[in-house]
Amino acid sequence: MTWDELTDGLRRSGVLSEEWEVPFRALPRSRFTPARIYHAGEWIDQGTDPARWCELVCTDQPLVTQLYEGTEMPSSSSSMPTVVATMLHHLDVADRTRVLEVGTGTGWTAALLSHRLGGDKVVSIEVDPELAAQARARLDAMGLRPRVVTGDGMIGDPAGAPFQRIHLTAAVQRVPGALIEQCEPGGVILAPYGTALCNGALARLTVAADGRSAAGPFVADVAFMWVRDQRPDSGEFSIDTVRYSASEVDPADFADNTDAAFAIGLRVPGLFRQSVWASYDRFGTGRFEVWDGTSYAHCRLADWLGDHAVSQSGPRNLWEEVTAAYRWWQHRDRPHLSRLGLTVTVAGEHRAWLDEPGNVIG
Repeated sequence: MTWDELTDGLRRSGVLSEEWEVPFRALPRSRFTPARIYHAGEWIDQGTDPARWCELVCTDQPLVTQLYEGTEMPSSSSSMPTVVATMLHHLDVADRTRVLEVGTGTGWTAALLSHRLGGDKVVSIEVDPELAAQARARLDAMGLRPRVVTGDGMIGDPAGAPFQRIHLTAAVQRVPGALIEQCEPGGVILAPYGTALCNGALARLTVAADGRSAAGPFVADVAFMWVRDQRPDSGEFSIDTVRYSASEVDPADFADNTDAAFAIGLRVPGLFRQSVWASYDRFGTGRFEVWDGTSYAHCRLADWLGDHAVSQSGPRNLWEEVTAAYRWWQHRDRPHLSRLGLTVTVAGEHRAWLDEPGNVIG
């Protein structure tokens, strides 16, 4: 597949609007992709395997461009083109809109914004000095001149404020008050948002007239790597006395359901999750685990009605809390995440809600 063919497909699907088609075609992702990308457990080098490299770059999938040292955990990537087009749609810019981008990465999104708005209207912040320098060089080579700042995007760019739009390209659990203060009243903060239980959704927050808060719905199902200083840290816990019981609900009903898992994460914050195959379990079954760093619970995916299907330890009965949150979601007609929203204040208060800001759910 060529880049033009990919762009044609995005247009036919409706995800790429007419106003963004020209920037997409003028600035193919290949111009902003490093020579080495990480895919399926190996590095693909443009110099030694150009056909495979080009195939991946022109495919509608994210590209991992950097790993945390000594791990296979991505620390930077080039986002999936469909997701980039979706986010640009929800950013809803007009001519000459001033945009702050948090997370420059390869520089591709900054390039698209600069092509559409003019480089003088775009500021992009990257915490990694090497990534910032590489992106700056790519942008310069294309004749684009956004201001690329090396620094902590959670602090924003006070010197360049105010902005009409603030666009985050990494997921957060907390939206910094500094970004609200740097966005004009009526302006929009677009942020991938998640909990340790479910990452996540795209929050579109409009800044209030007094500039002291921002609120809005979740508008799309997206999953991004975390902002570096907001990565969930699951901590350690010890399992002492174990309590056994049957489960009232099938864990598969929400383990693989983004809408349910996202709502549960908002209702019961601070929970971590994983699905594992427990080969040492005499039932030989997969199980769904949740924990908060002190308390722990798991439920077998098979025979979840059995007397010993649920195991819990610690001061909290986490499985009952998860079950209650799931029942809450069921009894409200299984709301899609687009019925959920978020209000954030400059002081740091976060309130999740259903349908309207007064109906707080957390």
